[in-house]
Amino acid sequence: MIEIHLFEQLVTFASCGTLSAAAEELHISQPALSRSMQRLEEELGVKLFDRQKSRISLNETGELAVRYARNLLLQEHSMIDQIREFDRKKHTISLGSCTPILIPDFVSLLSELYEGMTISTELTGDPNLTDRLKENKYQIAILNEKPDEKEFYSVPVESEHLFVCLPPEHPLADADGLYLRDLDGQTFLLYSQIGFWDALCRREMPSARFLVQQEMDVLGELVANSALPAFTTDYIINRDGIQSDRITIPILDKEANVTYYCACLLSERAKFKAVFQHFQR
Repeated sequence: MIEIHLFEQLVTFASCGTLSAAAEELHISQPALSRSMQRLEEELGVKLFDRQKSRISLNETGELAVRYARNLLLQEHSMIDQIREFDRKKHTISLGSCTPILIPDFVSLLSELYEGMTISTELTGDPNLTDRLKENKYQIAILNEKPDEKEFYSVPVESEHLFVCLPPEHPLADADGLYLRDLDGQTFLLYSQIGFWDALCRREMPSARFLVQQEMDVLGELVANSALPAFTTDYIINRDGIQSDRITIPILDKEANVTYYCACLLSERAKFKAVFQHFQR
């Protein structure tokens, strides 16, 4: 069996063009590299180089050997990456969520139920979150609609309703409820990490301007000290309360009132049985 490092050295020589440059790249001496190339020729039983007094170069057989060696090394790296990824997934639970509000609770729950596992989370506005479950990018997901029962197992875990926060002097501040289209064309303060809500607001208010903030503290300061409208939800209001200097009005669009579902592939239902039982009590 030919040692893989000989092919690595051959490919390095082909890339560098000279023994001295390749030896420097490989952090070995030039004589050591020369001996390795001679050994590779002996192992293969063919000549790979044209040798002259002051230099060597690849012959036609050597060029072919380099092409095969590169493919071999790519396969080796791919194999290593896939084995490591397989092992990582055995010790990791990957959660994809369309909403930020439930991620902390889910991390806490999963850490408690699956001691020793690494919990990986990602907030995403991807409308095809179920496809990511099928691709095994995520093992479990928080969705804003019930998935197909033929492919997924799911249970409802929480609900959330969108509200707009307006200053009292805003011309729409006395409304009992508003559709997103009623607010189109205005400038809004918007938090960057709101998952699927971002796409909903932009779709229903195509002419609105959004001043997106990366930090929640900064967003809070701007809401408190400006006349610009912003959004909140009943979940946030119940958790943090209503700002006294703002009028909070419910959004009437059907899509603004959502039920969140915890979901996984049907084949993974047994693995996450304890999670689903937690929400079915």
